Amino acid sequence: MDRYWRELDNLVHESQPMNLHIQCVLPAKPPVRSATASRIRRMLDKYVVYPGRAKFSQARLFHVLDHSYAHLLPCLPRSSRKIVTVFDLVPFEDPGSMSGAQVARFKRTVQNLHLADHLISISEETRRKLGTYLNIPEERITVAVPGTDFALFQKPVSGSNSVHQKLSGLPKAILSVGSAISRKNLRSLPAIFNHLRPQFERGQCCFVRAGETLPETLRREITAITGEKGFVELGPLFGEDLIAAFQSSRVLIFPSTLEGLTFVIPEAMAAGCPVVTNTLTANPEAGGEFALYYTESDANAAARHLLTLLADDTEHARRRALGIERARGLTWKHHFEILLDVYRRQLSRS
Repeated sequence: MDRYWRELDNLVHESQPMNLHIQCVLPAKPPVRSATASRIRRMLDKYVVYPGRAKFSQARLFHVLDHSYAHLLPCLPRSSRKIVTVFDLVPFEDPGSMSGAQVARFKRTVQNLHLADHLISISEETRRKLGTYLNIPEERITVAVPGTDFALFQKPVSGSNSVHQKLSGLPKAILSVGSAISRKNLRSLPAIFNHLRPQFERGQCCFVRAGETLPETLRREITAITGEKGFVELGPLFGEDLIAAFQSSRVLIFPSTLEGLTFVIPEAMAAGCPVVTNTLTANPEAGGEFALYYTESDANAAARHLLTLLADDTEHARRRALGIERARGLTWKHHFEILLDVYRRQLSRS
């Protein structure tokens, strides 16, 4: 993941850890923003260029930053210690748009995780899944929750920002962010919103969607409740536009049923947007004690939480403050400190 690479690279260059020399085997710096390369280029890099570099690299310890590159482990020197960061094992449970061949390749790739001396898991949920699907013992896994760029999401966006301007003229917004794949569970929203039908009909709230366009059938189900004026699709948002969406919305609804650990929940909290989410998967790890939770399929409970945050300014302000404090504590520095501890323990065994 380019983002993970960027964050760790920044920390290494800000303060080179004492008694450790850390460098990337790739010649280039991590990209400021991920770019989409052709499929041929990606496959060439992943299965030809990177394995070649791995075979000729020398170090006492290697850290593979993404489990989807675990195929590199057999290429690394046998005498070196090997660590891999694992984000999720979602294809074991929900292949989404992946083909059968892609799922099979993913499963073959992650089998190589058995060759690692230690794994970094971004959540307890992912650590459990490593045991369930790959039989990797818990003692070989350390959980290190990723950080949030708190200052970035706290910084007020420009008043001229188009997303800010658009949302500032709308009723209180219930925001949804991300893809529309099945595990994001957006199909549960009509049942939840149906309990808020009076609020939508009176123009007291609206539903704002940032991300992949909804399937037409689901869109019709939602607008049958919200009305056309009560539903706004912004499309995929990045940078200041995404921050503007968080800062301009009253509440984030995050109904996903399968996550390694989402960035969306802590980023919304950092921007001052309270969160309503279900208790499944790693959502409680992302939101801590400060999100409002409902049991999946209990649409009434989800709607009650949304209504509370829409109508009760005191409770909204309290949840907003709690969420900000939660996000403030999720730092990349803390994540990196855990990594350094793992590095040192592994090097002491080499």
